[in-house]
Order: sequence, then C-alpha cells, then structure tokens
Amino acid sequence: MDASRYNPPQRMFFRVRLFLAAAALLCLVPAAQAVSWDQPAASLARQIAALAGPGEVKLVVRNSSAVAAGDVPAIRQLLIRDLRGYGIVAGGNESATVVRVTLSENLEGGLWVAEVLEGSERRVTMLAVNLEAPGAAPSGPTLTLRRTLLVSEPDPILDAAIFPEPGEQRLVVLEPERLMVLVHDTASLGSAGSAAPYWTESQTFPIAHARPYPRDVRGRIVAAAGATPPHLFDAYLPGVMCSGTSMGGRLEVSCADSDDPWPVSATQHAFYNSMRDYFTGILAPGFGMELAPFYTAAELPRTAGSALLLNEVNGNVVLIENSAVALVSGTNGWGSDFAVIRSGCGSGAQVLVSGSGPAEAGDTLSAFEIPGRDAVPVSAALPIEGGIAAMSTAPDGTTATMIVRRDGATRYEVWNVAALCN
Repeated sequence: MDASRYNPPQRMFFRVRLFLAAAALLCLVPAAQAVSWDQPAASLARQIAALAGPGEVKLVVRNSSAVAAGDVPAIRQLLIRDLRGYGIVAGGNESATVVRVTLSENLEGGLWVAEVLEGSERRVTMLAVNLEAPGAAPSGPTLTLRRTLLVSEPDPILDAAIFPEPGEQRLVVLEPERLMVLVHDTASLGSAGSAAPYWTESQTFPIAHARPYPRDVRGRIVAAAGATPPHLFDAYLPGVMCSGTSMGGRLEVSCADSDDPWPVSATQHAFYNSMRDYFTGILAPGFGMELAPFYTAAELPRTAGSALLLNEVNGNVVLIENSAVALVSGTNGWGSDFAVIRSGCGSGAQVLVSGSGPAEAGDTLSAFEIPGRDAVPVSAALPIEGGIAAMSTAPDGTTATMIVRRDGATRYEVWNVAALCN
C-alpha cells in the first residue's frame, strides 16, 4: 500500500482521539467545581431558611467575584436543592418573596450575601467562602474517634468530669437533683465493654434549688483552674452553683442560688437564660459587640492566641477572632453540642460535633478542624446508639465527655471520647 495514502488517516485518527480526550477532560471540570461548592451552598441555604421560612421564592443569583461564570449555574442548582430541604421552593417570577444572592469578595476572600426581600422588609445574611479551595475535604480521615463507657444510670445526667487524685481518680457526675462522686477501683475492673464496677459510688450530695428548673435542664462541671488546691471544681445549673473541694481524701460540696454567668472559655463567661436552655449572648467581659443567643461555646486554639466558637440558636456556627465575628461554613450537619480537644493529631486541635438528625434514628459523632473559617471533616462519623444530650471538654483538655440518652430517656450513659491519629 502507498504510504502517502496510508499515513494521513492515521494522523487524522490521532487528532480525533486527542480531541475526544480533551473534550472529556473539559466535561469533567464543571462537575468537579460543582461538587466543590456543595458545603458553602448548603451553609448559605440554611442561613436563608432561617430568614425566609418555608414557601415559594424567586431566586436570583448574581456573580461579582472570581467565581468562574460556568460555576454560577451549578451553585444556583445546589442552592435550589438545599433550600428545598427546608421547604423553600425556588419558583417563578410571581413569588412575593425574592431571595437575591450575590457572590462577592472582600479583602479576606469570598463573601456570599443573601438578601430576603418581602414587600418593604429586607433581611440580610452573609457567608465567608474560601474561593481557592471551596469546601475542599482531605483525601481521607486523619484520625479515628474512640469512645469508652464510664457509667450508666437510669437518672438524667447533665455532665461529668474526671479529676485525678493521688492514688485514685474521681468521676463527678452532675444530675439535676444531686452530685454523685465515683472512684476508680482498679481491683474490680470489669470485662471489656461492660459497665461492671469499674467506677464505684463513693459520695452523693443533694442539690437544693429555690426556683423550679426549666423543662430542658442543662448543667456544666468546670475545673477550678488556678484556684487554691482544695478547690476542685464548680458545677453550674439554672439558678444554682455548687463548689467542690477536696479535704483529706473526701469531697465536700456546697450549693447556693446564683445568677452568675457560666464560664465558657478561659477568659469569657456567658449569662444563661434560666427559663430556657441557651445562653443569652451576653458575655463577660465580652468583646464589645452584640452577639446572638447560642447553645454551646468552646475555645479553639490558634497559632497565635485563640478564638471562641459559638453554635447560635438560629443554627449558625460563628467564630469570634481578632475582635470580629465570622460565619463558619461546612457546618450544615452539625447538631447543637460540640467540644474542642487537643489531640495532637492533624493540626493539634479538633472540634467533636454531634449530628443534626432526629434522636430516635440514633446520633453521630464527628471530628472537624477549622483552619480558617471552613469546617473540614477529619474523621469518619461514629454511630451513636441514642442521642447525644451533652458534650464537654475533659479537665485535661485532651479528651471529651459525652452524655448519651438512650431507650427513650430511660437510661443515661457517660462516655470518654479520645482521638487516635491515623
């Protein structure tokens, strides 16, 4: 066969294959970008839902940022999908409620602004977005969560904490009507996974309170850091504060009516709404700004100093850092309870977070890191049998205490949660 007639078809075949491969790669790029916007879109949809409520809306998305024009339709579709989960349907132009989303930027990065327009009323919410790697997740979990059962009781448990003493350990369990003290009995270790007398009851102290508790009672045990050695801890309940001191190997507890703010970090205290189940948003000494009511707060260590993480009643998770409040993206599946631990894995500190699903379906526990203003998952979700009722950082800061409510609130369990580096 004549080579002059044979070679051109081969070159043409190569060019066709090259064109098809390039086209396939181009088709993959928008898909990858659409997936990458999933977390910020979900967070913004939740914030919009808090302002708009269920119903039909007209959704307008405008781009005034470095987001590629080809990504805007994908972001719009993600918002439509996530809003539908809150009962908000992006309908036609006849809707009386307009949701206008502007993809913009400021000096610190992306800033998505959502305006809910209803007649003459205008409500605004904003979300900081990382434009370089939006919603990026690590290639795999960097740590594994391990839980250890400490005690199981039929009575409601609000919080618990372990305090080491020479020759033994004390487990202080806070209930609405009493403080129970258990000691670590190494001579009666139960088999693995059993609730046999690994901890044995040592002392109990009734908690007298002049005012009735609210329906949803919360409580917290705080180690008395920096206090004189006999002062071991303080326990806070709605309208009551108890102090525990260690005297000659025995614990002494005194309780009194109190409206003092509860400590939520090493330097900040928050006023608790005694008739509800959340903090008012007023901090002492505070940051010189108005804050929304919140359920949970924890101090997040940073390279220089620290930041305060808050889970607001409206569902937003915010970070107070450098005298500014910023929304944290990637928290769409967070429940109302979290605790910060210094595990030494990954960045060194993680946020352990409960799930947001219905309690009857069981709960989950996950670990996140917040390197900037994006919550990045760093562990697989750990299934929890029952619902997580409370979480707190252990006095040593390296583990967390988790209170689980099981069997329709007929049994309460205290678990210690630690992180193992992968």
